Amino acid sequence: MNNKIEFTSAGGVNFEPNKKLGYYRLGNEVYYNKFQALLAEAQQKEHHVKWFFNDAEFYRTDWTHEPDVALSELYRQRAQQLRDRYDYIMLAASGGADSTAAIHSFLLNGIHLDEIVFRYPKQGEKDMVGDASDTTCENTLAEWKYAAKPLFDWLATNFPAVKLTVHDYTEDLLTNNDDESWVFKSRHFLHPCYPHKHNTLALKENKLLADTGKSICVLYGIDKPKICIKDNKFFLYVIDGPTGEHNPDVGNYTNITNEFFYWTPDFPEILVKQGHIIKNWFSMPQNHHLQHLLHWPNHQFNKRTVYEGMIKSLIYPTYDSTTFQVVKSSNNVYSEMDHWFHTNFANTKFYQRWEAGVNYVLDNINEQHITSTKGRRSNIVTFKSPFYYLGDFPIPSTYKSTDTEIYNHIINKKLVIY
Repeated sequence: MNNKIEFTSAGGVNFEPNKKLGYYRLGNEVYYNKFQALLAEAQQKEHHVKWFFNDAEFYRTDWTHEPDVALSELYRQRAQQLRDRYDYIMLAASGGADSTAAIHSFLLNGIHLDEIVFRYPKQGEKDMVGDASDTTCENTLAEWKYAAKPLFDWLATNFPAVKLTVHDYTEDLLTNNDDESWVFKSRHFLHPCYPHKHNTLALKENKLLADTGKSICVLYGIDKPKICIKDNKFFLYVIDGPTGEHNPDVGNYTNITNEFFYWTPDFPEILVKQGHIIKNWFSMPQNHHLQHLLHWPNHQFNKRTVYEGMIKSLIYPTYDSTTFQVVKSSNNVYSEMDHWFHTNFANTKFYQRWEAGVNYVLDNINEQHITSTKGRRSNIVTFKSPFYYLGDFPIPSTYKSTDTEIYNHIINKKLVIY
């Protein structure tokens, strides 16, 4: 067997070699950056890129048995697990359900969080904050006013020991002189803000903290489970898109670790429990009429939007589901959430550098990884994990999927390919 070759840097960016966050394989080569892997794939014809997300650990997990412990207790245990592991925990908050529920899992259980960070392009908000009746993705910046700021006000009143940081990343965005290599500061999204929005080392105090040698956890509320019905069976799966939320550039520091609160091999019971709660809800006779939301393939934008809105109250019991939140973007290149950027920064040098990076990727990876909207290349396709069998759907359906792709399924700890 050939020895694996690991690529831990590209374009002057040093990646955290953390396989728990997912990684890509091309033959015997291991990549921690999706774009680096796809660019390498296009230079040869022998191998195709594959994505791995804790496959061995999840293969050993019993997905058919729902844990007897309450979901809120599993969240508490996960928070304590992280608190015991790291000297300093910095949680990235958006005001949305995933990160807010993670915050609650710490603080409502008396487990300290060192810092909560909201990242916001203050200099890009001119004419971009609509009212609370507008939940289109273009109104993304309104999430600070109607969701994150109320959360921060509550935190400041009730948990004054937690450091609250609002990071305006537009200064870095406008003064940065990166060439096309900025794309390696993102793992999946080619949105203009990602290399700067999630840069752990952007603030001087963060660098000073890292210099102390303390073990630092940068924690993300990733993510809601994906559930589908295939062949009258419930399956749980994950995709690589959300795992590319963070900036992989950790410089020369080895004491900074990115962690996902929900999608982790260190506590798979959370995903199993969430999956069964959702499965049980859709198995109720009064909810059978909604099974179409789960019929595979179910990753279309409209289905995803409805599904995610429905399950928040099921898996995040402490989250107020009436909290303001815009819908997600439909693509990962020309995203609706970047309306502020395309409107207020269109004539800047950074806009030109951003477009150069986008074109560099889109022009140099294989076409099967790109989808278009209205004739414009606008999306890098996601990779999927194996499908993990949760149980049977109680009412057999005559629905037949039109998807002819072959997938890996883990059914009762056995690999089934079809």
